[in-house]
Amino acid sequence: RLPKPSPAAPPPRSLAMLGMTKGCSSRVRTDFRVFNLLRFLGFLGLLVALVTPAARAQESAPPWADWRTLETPHYRVHYPLPWEDWSRHAAARLESIRTAVIAEVGYEPPERVDILVADPEAAPNGSAWPFLGSPRLILWTTPPTPESGLGQYLDWSEILVTHEQAHLVHLLRPSRNPARQVLARALPLGPLAISAPRWVTEGYATVVEGRLTGSGRPNGNLRAAILRQWARAGKLPSYSQLSAANDTWFSGSMAYLAGSAYLEWLEARAGAGSLKSLWARMSARESRSFEQSFEGVFGDSPQDLWDRFRVELSARAIRFEEELSPSRREGETFQDLTRTVGVPAVSPDGSLVAVARTFIDAPAELTVWETAPDLDAAKKDEKRRAEILAKDPEDVLAMRTGPLAKKPRFRLLGRDGLAPTMPRFEPSGASILFVQWTPDAAGTRHPDLFRWTFASGAVERLTFGADLRSADPTSDGSSAVAVRSRYGKTAIVTVDLASKEIREITAPSIETPVDAPRVSPDGREVAFARLDPVGGIWTIVIRDLTSGVERVLAPEPPASYASPAWSDDGREILAVWMREGRFDVVALDSQGTSGPRLVTSTLGAAFAPAPMPARNGEGHSVFYLALESDGFDLARIARDEANELAGAQLSPATQATLAPLVPPAPPSHPAPFARAEVPEAKPYGWGSGEIQPLLGGSWTSSAGAFDLGLRAGDLVGRWDLLVLGSLADAAPAGGAVAVALRSKPLEFGARVFTSRERPSQERNAPFDLAPIDLERTGLEVSAERTFSARSPLRLRGWIRLEEIESLGDTFSRRVGGASLALRLPRSRGSFRFRPELDLWTESGSTAGESFTRGGGRVGLGLGWFGHGELGLSARRDEARDISRPLDLLRSGGALSSFLPLDPSRLAVPALPEGALLGTDRDVQRVELKFDANGLLGAPLFWERHRVRAGERQDFESWLSLAGIEWRWKLDPLPILRLPALDARLGVAQILETPARLEPLDGDLRGWVVLVWRP
Repeated sequence: RLPKPSPAAPPPRSLAMLGMTKGCSSRVRTDFRVFNLLRFLGFLGLLVALVTPAARAQESAPPWADWRTLETPHYRVHYPLPWEDWSRHAAARLESIRTAVIAEVGYEPPERVDILVADPEAAPNGSAWPFLGSPRLILWTTPPTPESGLGQYLDWSEILVTHEQAHLVHLLRPSRNPARQVLARALPLGPLAISAPRWVTEGYATVVEGRLTGSGRPNGNLRAAILRQWARAGKLPSYSQLSAANDTWFSGSMAYLAGSAYLEWLEARAGAGSLKSLWARMSARESRSFEQSFEGVFGDSPQDLWDRFRVELSARAIRFEEELSPSRREGETFQDLTRTVGVPAVSPDGSLVAVARTFIDAPAELTVWETAPDLDAAKKDEKRRAEILAKDPEDVLAMRTGPLAKKPRFRLLGRDGLAPTMPRFEPSGASILFVQWTPDAAGTRHPDLFRWTFASGAVERLTFGADLRSADPTSDGSSAVAVRSRYGKTAIVTVDLASKEIREITAPSIETPVDAPRVSPDGREVAFARLDPVGGIWTIVIRDLTSGVERVLAPEPPASYASPAWSDDGREILAVWMREGRFDVVALDSQGTSGPRLVTSTLGAAFAPAPMPARNGEGHSVFYLALESDGFDLARIARDEANELAGAQLSPATQATLAPLVPPAPPSHPAPFARAEVPEAKPYGWGSGEIQPLLGGSWTSSAGAFDLGLRAGDLVGRWDLLVLGSLADAAPAGGAVAVALRSKPLEFGARVFTSRERPSQERNAPFDLAPIDLERTGLEVSAERTFSARSPLRLRGWIRLEEIESLGDTFSRRVGGASLALRLPRSRGSFRFRPELDLWTESGSTAGESFTRGGGRVGLGLGWFGHGELGLSARRDEARDISRPLDLLRSGGALSSFLPLDPSRLAVPALPEGALLGTDRDVQRVELKFDANGLLGAPLFWERHRVRAGERQDFESWLSLAGIEWRWKLDPLPILRLPALDARLGVAQILETPARLEPLDGDLRGWVVLVWRP
């Protein structure tokens, strides 16, 4: 991924059977169960660790989209029809990129690659999945902006495919070790994918990206600036942090930026071809760890050499500082901020400045400050300091190292997990246009325009699914210019804010992305950044809105411009000048009659200039973002032309000695990748089926089961077929064939199953459960529809036909039912609440005698951003006209992969199957998660259950239990050949029981459950 989690693996394909051997001594039987439980826990932990990041990464267009497929000799490219132009554009270079990557890496994989094209997050990204025998790539089509780490490129699809193809060629290399070759049949990953740390896999793909394209991160300015700032501050990560993706700002990107620089340094130190030698040792017949392979090539451990590399980078950073300090000119910090800060915006009268901010433990927000000094804050600080000295005259006051924290004038907190970004003041100065990425019904995120009015706090949505960003209102406030990025093409457009009509100013283009349009003060022209695909530089284009005539302000290659902003008189354009790994604000004559004049000359980087008009006797000044090792600060610098400096330039020789803290000088530009003729695409249809072995089952204190099966399905998820069989002791055993077909707007399902259920044979069963022992064969058909991704409303209906044998009697059962599930996750500031509603009803007949069942559950989750959640729920179910025990409401036991979902049977794996049987059921649950986002946070729960056996009987006393339970529910991941997963892991103690269940009182019970659904 760019960036992405480290390459994940599909679940292992071998797992010890969890059936319980009868006839053994109690001690032997217990040890056997514990042994199998530990193996199951290991499998479950690996599966969840690998699949969870994949679940976040594998969103794409819905299965019912108009998918197409085109083929080249080594690729199958699948894409929705609107992405056809981008897909064909990328496909034309696939084969030549593959040839170049193979030559660079030194291995040619034999597999054909499936590629999925999508844009689910409206962001530049991609991922590679190096499964032996069936590798695949996912390509997201939105191009990067010029100031990003990927902002230097000739063609977005070219650099994206190069990086991801490098992953495949690198990680598909098979082992020459016979034992590992056998293992690869069960776990289809090569030795490099298994043992190489993340900094190696991501760093090497980044190295290849730079070498073969002459652009990308190794040749870009941002990698150099970030490494330089971190080295100057002594904040380069330790070796253990190099592969991490924790809460430290930019930590997830260090595997790419620092990892690639480290690999370049290692190869320069050990000689050309040393990286290929490392890959050969890691895949050798002799089994070696990564550390052993590394030391055999580079002569020392990766940890020790990384420490040496960090020392050298720090020394080079000091030399850089000494070289450029004489020409240094930076503004004053206006606000000391951290982490990611968006492009600042200044109000028309210069009294307010706004930025978008992100936090670890709080929702994103738009913050608006007054630009004037905060006199109240200064007075309070002086008073506090005076009080300290008055109490202790010999005390030494702390030196001031930055500005006092200013109190925001206005704040707009992100709601419902959505972040407000890209603010721009409207002409009145009383409201702001901003952009927010909002999911549609299928879950695809689209950037849309919103308006925030300060006085009322009202937020109005202006567009729906328009894919607009970087909006800038015109001087009369009636419309705005913006970038529309859709289907891999970008264009400058105008948006009528009243009618919402969108009109293109520039034609949508794949080859020439555009960014950051700004309307001139007189409203006649628009300035924006545009990529020149020939030279790979970003220029500033000024276009007359009436005639369409353009003039281009182009820097001397290889420098680029970005983030244009008009001065208040329209005579100048402030922009970011990117060169030599440096980002500075420059002033450009808007008519192009003179060259750039430096406004800043920083040792770090200055981004996103926002000019401030002269006011109250003050001269002109410019706000900008200053890069620091912990994020961005908001800074301001005066526009006193007499103080503008001609910043020092680095000689090519100096650049070479300072790399990678500055880019190579000049960057190499290899020959362009050859374009091939692309064949016509054909309809995707139902795709080609893929088969994946599945392992599942359950272990509880009462029973155990082992499930084995196959999943067949297509790449985009139009259909899933599961064939499952289960071996068990007292848990349900049997088999099923289940299918799901997804066609807008419904998902249709069918299941044929046979089951042998023996609750009476459960271990330590406290009562006779023979009345619910049965054998049954059945067919279920269902239909389901989900109406919204943001507030899911899910309706499901089913019909189930069964033939049952119980207590020596054979009869039929017919059931029809429907359910509704509603989830409304919402947030206000740091407070989150999650109302939930589940309703169900069934009507049926058993042996010709009719019955009805139904019920519902209400729940509410209350949480504080980043600090856990309290969940409360209550459930009530009823069954009427019941003539046989098997139709009663039942609580206890674990879910099963091969049985249909039955709302009358409530899975409670801490209890024996059928522990609670009755015509009425009450359930209450309290759950506390101390860390709502962390795997290791303890999800504590307390719950209680009660039933009554007939309409005229009283409820039994409550059965209560408390413990810890982790739950993971994942939707189908067809790109990984996986169906839906429901996994549970927990332990609980029975606290109180009805009299008939007294043998369970005080028991400590555990469970592991892994259930697959199509």
